[in-house]
Parts: sequence; structure tokens; C-alpha cells
Amino acid sequence: MEQYWSFYSAGVAIFFFAGIALVLRLILFKRKRRKKEPHLTFKHWNNRFENDFEHLEKEMHAASFLPKEAIKLLKKARKKEEKNEKLEDKKKNVETVTTIREKLKNGLKTEEVLKQHSNCVYVLTFIGSIMASEVEQLRDQISFLLQIAQPADEIVVRLTSPGGAVPQYGLASSQLERLKQAGLRCVVCVDTVAASGGYMMAAVADKIIAAPFAIIGSIGVVAGIPNFHRVLQKNEVDYHLFTAGKYKRTVTPFSEVTEEGKQKLQDDLTAIHEAFKKLIKEGRPDVDIEAIATGEYWLASEAKEKGLVDEIMTSDDYLCSKLDECEIIEIKTEIGQNRLEKIIEGGTTLFRQWTTSRIPGAGEELEDVRQRFR
Repeated sequence: MEQYWSFYSAGVAIFFFAGIALVLRLILFKRKRRKKEPHLTFKHWNNRFENDFEHLEKEMHAASFLPKEAIKLLKKARKKEEKNEKLEDKKKNVETVTTIREKLKNGLKTEEVLKQHSNCVYVLTFIGSIMASEVEQLRDQISFLLQIAQPADEIVVRLTSPGGAVPQYGLASSQLERLKQAGLRCVVCVDTVAASGGYMMAAVADKIIAAPFAIIGSIGVVAGIPNFHRVLQKNEVDYHLFTAGKYKRTVTPFSEVTEEGKQKLQDDLTAIHEAFKKLIKEGRPDVDIEAIATGEYWLASEAKEKGLVDEIMTSDDYLCSKLDECEIIEIKTEIGQNRLEKIIEGGTTLFRQWTTSRIPGAGEELEDVRQRFR
């Protein structure tokens, strides 16, 4: 027993001092480390597989499944094709130079010429949580695009969101609206889910593309709150709530719920729902808004029949179809982090992926109440 308790005491002491040392080290490291400002990073999609193609070609030459004579014929044909492609490119370049020269002679400014000949597709990714905190990155990315994108360019937003708090997703929707107000074409691609607030964002776009099994819809508003008034009353506990304004608080967890309070809360939800329907009607004027604004959700194939989606396709297929015509540039926001922050962020991301994979509408009540009464 003496040996056991000695070992136990030593172990506790070691862990205690090690914990203190770790905390001190983190505090000192945090003071020394200069906080890096978030910054945008760019990835050019057009040539991202070039090295892989070269490696594959080498492997295929090392163990060819065709006769040598067939390989020679294919190489010869390929060289001819490449020569024709170069001639076509040269012809297009000459035509472009001639066109630009004429426009400049006619007095068109260089900025206007660039606007007409730009061919970029900028790709943004928005994976929304319940409180849509990702909107902070989205607003910076869009502010940047408004300064450099040309009217002939296109903005593609790869959107994933089961919805969440109304004010936050209203702001996210307004960010996409900024693109339209600037005359830029916006396309939203949904690969998995755009429901409730997620669809509120998508409805602003000029075009909505969704994968076949993506979840679309859930156009409704929900609020729920537990009430402990009878529990408090049973245990002779008084709860005093002081407000200035008749409807400052209508339904709370601890006060007695009145019919007038319940009606006021229902009226508030109805008003938000009407604003939601109006936004969708403005973006999708051909939909039967009363038929689709029931809070239901559908697979993309059925949502297309109802007018909620324009085309059934994955975002990868859509972007790949643009590779030959456009320069595709992906924009992301990178935040400087130390190792501990990266571990915490990794755990948060995993939890977020788990929560966003649930069916829209399940478990939203607690989050809505927390936002309402914070």
C-alpha cells in the first residue's frame, strides 16, 4: 500500500507540474507569436492535373498494351492534331488582336476593352454552420471580387448548408446580392444540401445547379422553447422578468406563457416567412411560391420539376465544362494558426460536418432559442 500510494502521489505530481508547464508555455508562446491576419489564397484549376497526366503517360509507355507500330501511328496522329490546334489558337489570337486594335482606334478605353475580353471563372466555397459564421470570410472574398472581376466573368459559389439563424443567413444572402448589383453573373452549385437559409442564399443566384441527390428546399421558419413555469411554481420558486415595451419578451423559458404572447411569436414567425417567400419569388419568379414554401425539402431531381433548381449536375462537372473556354481560379481565405489552434479547428470541422449531414429541421429549435434570447 505504501508503494502504491507513493507511486500514485508521484504520478499526480508529475502530471500537475507538466500541466502547469504546458499552460505557461502556451501563454508565453501566444504573447510572442504575432497574430497573422487572414489573407486570400488562389488556385489555378486549368493545369492542376498536368503533372499527373505526364506521370500516367510515362507509366503507360513503360508497360504498353498496344503494339509498337500502333503506338507510332498514334504519336504521328497526335502530333498532327497538336499542330492543327496550334494553328487554330494562332488564328484566334490574330482575330482577337485585330478586334482590340479596331476598338482602340475607335476610341474605346483600355478598361472597357478588358471588360469585354475577360474570361475568368472565380470559385468560392461556402460551408455554412447554424450561425453562418463563415459569412465573415465570404464578405471579404466578395469585396475583393468586386474590385477585380469584369462583367464578362462568372462567380461560382459551391454552397453547402442546412440553414440556421435568420439574420446571419439573411446577411449571407445579401453578400451574394452584391454580385448581382455589380453586374456580375453568379452561379450556385449544390452538391449535398442547400436547405432553409442555405436555399435563401442560393435563390439570389442567376442559376442554381445541383447534384442529383442534393437536398433542396425547407422554405420555412421554426422556433421552439421549453417552459419551466409549472416546475418553478410546484417548487415555490418565483421568477421576475422586467421589461419596457409590451412585446419585449413574449415567450420565455420561465414565465407563464399567455395566449397573447404565443400569438405575437407566431405573428413574428409568419412575418419572417413572408419575407423569405418574397426573396425567393424575386429570384425565381416562375415558381409556385405557396406550393414550395411549406417547409418541405426534396431531392434535386424533384426540386428541378418545381422550379427550385435549373440544372442537375455536380459542381465538378460544371467547372470541368468551363476548362477549355475560361480561366478557373479558386479563392479561399487562409487564417494563420499555431498547432494547438489547428487541432481545435480540425475537431470543430469534424463536428460541423457531422451536424450538417443531418436532415434539415431536426434539432434546430435549441439553436433558434439561444439566438433569440441571448
